[in-house]
Amino acid sequence: MEKIFSKILIVDDEPNNHRVYERTLESLNLEFVKVLSGQQALAVAHRHDFFLILMDVQMPEMDGFETASLLLDHPKTSHIPIIFITAFDRDESFEFKGYASGAVDYLVKPINDDILNSKVNVFLELFLERKKLEQACETRQKAENELRTHKNNLEIIVKERTKELQSSLTELIDTQNKLVETEKMASLGRLVAGIAHELNTPIGICVTAASYLENDAQELQNTIKDGTIRKSKLDEFLNSAIQASALLLNNLERAAALIGNFKLIAVDISSDMIRDFNLFEYLESTVDSLQPALKHTQIKISLSGDKTLEIKACPGSISQIITNFVMNSLLHAFDDGLSGEISIHLSLGNEKILITYKDDGVGMSEEVKALIFEPFFTTKRATGGSGLGLSIVYNLISQNLGGEINCESEIGEGTTFQISFPSSMQVTALTLPDNE
Repeated sequence: MEKIFSKILIVDDEPNNHRVYERTLESLNLEFVKVLSGQQALAVAHRHDFFLILMDVQMPEMDGFETASLLLDHPKTSHIPIIFITAFDRDESFEFKGYASGAVDYLVKPINDDILNSKVNVFLELFLERKKLEQACETRQKAENELRTHKNNLEIIVKERTKELQSSLTELIDTQNKLVETEKMASLGRLVAGIAHELNTPIGICVTAASYLENDAQELQNTIKDGTIRKSKLDEFLNSAIQASALLLNNLERAAALIGNFKLIAVDISSDMIRDFNLFEYLESTVDSLQPALKHTQIKISLSGDKTLEIKACPGSISQIITNFVMNSLLHAFDDGLSGEISIHLSLGNEKILITYKDDGVGMSEEVKALIFEPFFTTKRATGGSGLGLSIVYNLISQNLGGEINCESEIGEGTTFQISFPSSMQVTALTLPDNE
């Protein structure tokens, strides 16, 4: 705490009295200011901060009472306590005049040293306490000002950080939406590639059968023009035409079914429109669309459960979830050439759809299982894993379907995903940005 200087003003027209007061009050470590008249006292009092004035009453030109009265009337000095020192006995009129002039006490000469010390010490302690209180108030005010400034600065910092976080959050949502859109298009690309490959076989057979039928019909026409047609040739043509027609019809029906599934799944993947549909039948179409990816493996997919489940949801989200599950199993759960099974089971419980997806592949450790829904986490980056498949599955289930997902897995025991979501969506699906 700042050191406090204690000043006392001694007003007396006798210099010898000054020395007496200094000697008597020496133990209090005071700073003495001494003047010989009331006029000098008025001039000095305005320039210093005195804790006490010892004022002689009888002085030439201006006595102590008049000097004290003038000090009391001035705002700079009105707070300074004054002890009058007089050689006269005290009476009521004298005391009244003194108190009216601003005195706080009287000392009658000859002065008792102990009494003077005691009285001055009381006012000194009051002065020191007042100064300490003022310093404490100043310190508190300074602290409050600093706190106010810090608070204002903190508010500015919080606003700036909030703005930065909001910007980061917006960028994160945009990135997430782009990742979802990218994965949707990737799913659609895989579907297109698979369907295109699968359509090559029935359409190629149809082309071959149609070409063969065209050649037979041309030969028959030439025979009729030459007039050399025989019944056996006509029977042979009819039999070939029937076989070719059956072959054409069978393969065209197969192609039509593939295209129908492709149209159903492709439209749903590229659109998040909510509609009513039969879940079992829709998943059958999704599984059929995945057959090209399974064609050259020894992995079998089975679908079981309630075939009557009618739901209102985003079918594209469900298709993408199952597609990502299957692709994830093919990439991570089964080594090349390894046979295995994937099962999908549907049920209804507590007004929620339950889908259990299970493979009997290699399974996962606890460390890997804890991270599988984290974006960009993959154990197969070197062989094409992006680390986005299951992260997007989690977002589709939690955001688009308003549901939950749980994973159970052990090394060598396969992996099970349990999904639950409301059978009727009450919220709007996640909106993705338009591609310009």
